[in-house]
Amino acid sequence: MISKKKRYNFDTETLYYVEVKNPAGKRILRSLLSFLYINIFAFAILVVLYSFVSSPKSIFQNIRIKKFTTRYELLSYKVDSISAVLKNFHFTNDKIYRGILELDSLPDNIRIAGTGGYDPYAAPPESFSSKVFSSLITKINILQNQISVQNESYDEILNIARERNTKLEHYPAITPVNCTKYIWISSYYGSRNDPFTFHLKSHQGIDFVGPRNTEIFSTACGSVTLVKHSRRGYGNEVVIDHGFGYSTRYAHLNKILVEEGQKVERGELIGLMGNTGRSTGTHLHYEVRMNNRPINPIYYFADDMTPEEFEKLTDKSD
Repeated sequence: MISKKKRYNFDTETLYYVEVKNPAGKRILRSLLSFLYINIFAFAILVVLYSFVSSPKSIFQNIRIKKFTTRYELLSYKVDSISAVLKNFHFTNDKIYRGILELDSLPDNIRIAGTGGYDPYAAPPESFSSKVFSSLITKINILQNQISVQNESYDEILNIARERNTKLEHYPAITPVNCTKYIWISSYYGSRNDPFTFHLKSHQGIDFVGPRNTEIFSTACGSVTLVKHSRRGYGNEVVIDHGFGYSTRYAHLNKILVEEGQKVERGELIGLMGNTGRSTGTHLHYEVRMNNRPINPIYYFADDMTPEEFEKLTDKSD
């Protein structure tokens, strides 16, 4: 029987098939070629597999990249949210506060500081995560600059507001007596007939008539600069320096309850109404001066204050 694994040639002389035997070197070469073909085929299969199927390390790295990218995007969203609050709330309030205080609004190119500036993180990374990181850092830098500008603006507003508030506290804005039905104004600021000479004379204050020992209050914060007891002129008088150019005088008092150099608050009790000095009856002569020039006190009164509100104000200083 002829084997299929072996090769035979037909011998015409003997009329038999004769087995063909290959040299050993040729057999080895053929085996090597077969081994090489198998490895090449296997390598080709691996290349195809790696082209379409990621390695475990590559899969892990892709998962980490996705996690970091998600975190960057979340932080970027938070930065955008803070930026929106800054623009929609703080920028708007800043303009309102500046309008109230009559301050110039901040120019937009100063308020949005950092926008359009050089981005040190913009080059040269081109990977997706690098781009997200660069964008986030740029947003944070811009936001930090804007917050810094806004903080400076708030500091300026606060300082001006405190200064204005201090000035208001030293502004003679209330009447020196509680104007109830038992107290009224008998003589206003301006020209009038002198009650002693009956000649036309300038009256540099306002006269309040009321019961003897009616309480007299300081109309603003300040420092007592004059306490004088006299039988002529203003009689027993008190002068208070309120700063910012303002001063007030309280004359014809029956009793003085403060001393020179004493600090007083608005609504603090300083004396009692009387009839001392050049006076025709129990009353208070009240003056307001600005840079030592007399001004009509009525311009400074908070005329919408009720007697109850006045009493509550003066009770706070007791």
